[in-house]
Amino acid sequence: MTENRSEEILAYYITSHGFGHAVRSFEIIRSLRRKAPGVRIVLVSDLPEFLLEQVRDPGVFFRRKKADLGLVQLDSLRFDLEATFLSVREMYQNRGVLVDEELEFLEKTGVRLLVSDVGFLPLVAAARAGIPAVAVGNFTWHWIYESYAREDPRWAPLVEWVGGCYRRCSLFLRLPMHGEDPEWSEGVEDVPLVARRARLSPNEVRKILDCPPDRKLYLIAFGALDLSPEAQRRLEERKEALFLYRHPLRFDFANGRSVDSCEQLSYADLVGAVDAVVTKPGYGIVSDCLAHGTPMIYTDRGFFIEYEVLVREIRRHLTWAYLSSDDLVAGNWSPALEAIRKSPRKVPSIRDDGADVCARRILSLLNEETAVFPIEEVLDLHAFDPKEVPDLLDDYLRAAFQAGMTRVRIIHGKGSGVLARRVQSLLSRHPLVTSSRSATPDSGGWGATVAFLKET
Repeated sequence: MTENRSEEILAYYITSHGFGHAVRSFEIIRSLRRKAPGVRIVLVSDLPEFLLEQVRDPGVFFRRKKADLGLVQLDSLRFDLEATFLSVREMYQNRGVLVDEELEFLEKTGVRLLVSDVGFLPLVAAARAGIPAVAVGNFTWHWIYESYAREDPRWAPLVEWVGGCYRRCSLFLRLPMHGEDPEWSEGVEDVPLVARRARLSPNEVRKILDCPPDRKLYLIAFGALDLSPEAQRRLEERKEALFLYRHPLRFDFANGRSVDSCEQLSYADLVGAVDAVVTKPGYGIVSDCLAHGTPMIYTDRGFFIEYEVLVREIRRHLTWAYLSSDDLVAGNWSPALEAIRKSPRKVPSIRDDGADVCARRILSLLNEETAVFPIEEVLDLHAFDPKEVPDLLDDYLRAAFQAGMTRVRIIHGKGSGVLARRVQSLLSRHPLVTSSRSATPDSGGWGATVAFLKET
């Protein structure tokens, strides 16, 4: 059923770290547009133009802006961790300016809700603008960067900062195949898989490709892959195989075929029709294979903690073969292709309506009448029952933190000192409080306590 909304604006930030973030976000955006055509969506990203073409819609507007850093890549398979560290540190040093830029955009545009996959700085801007912020993903950059901090202590303060940014989030819609990030102990809702579905049957795809039923079809799924002429000649030895690929990949071997001209074929149509996908494990392509039960030939991906989670699910649900990165670039694919050919095809049973579930939840938050709690730098406890103080203080501190405050004053009165001691004990254990002290004489003296909150 179509929901009636008028001129409500939603900002959707998408990292360009990997195409999987884009394709799953596009599925959610399409569902949002179907359910609420009156909602205007501003897509904020520096994704390549050929990807943005997939979500052209009169109600979707584009703002070219880098949503987050992610990881600096040397090529499609390797990361430059030193360059990544330096870039994240530079972002931290410039965080004030970066957040102010996004805050100005949100306020000028009249954005009522922000969705992020999975950038963290936009969440801080949303908190400062006083609008809800939803994160969608199977990991956070806090979880990714924390794995590097175990080997390189220089990362530690940056990891702490990134975690604080994610704590500004109103809701985390956590996708399957997720990492266990301790930062997300609250505000997490697990949702089903977000995946694309084929519109055409495998036979229809083969007919369009003019490919006989007995020929093996393989889809090469990389953002970039450099195969030497020698490697391509080795693939030509697989006479029974036809290797399909799409932009930006470019090859020149007899049984390799670009399908860019087959505009009637979606990427999901190809995934659903082939005998296997040759790829590195990324969330988007793994999700597509899970949705269609398509076998995977997967390779290495460098030191990226998500890789282990994805490989576990590939091996659990799909027919698979491993291909080392050395064999991949050398064209030594035959052992992996033979392993797939000889293995029975698994049929996963996984719920994949995550796009609709996420869209409904986002719209419910956009339409929610939220009670306004006036957040000031002073909380007076005199009007509250002492039994309410722990929960009240926790709610207040989190709201103050989300509002960007770094210092608050708690008035508890002098009295017998019991309430003062209780407040100070709660503050000493609270994860958002860095330190506390009695107020100055002109601010209540020992009848009030000043608490200093973490900065983001």
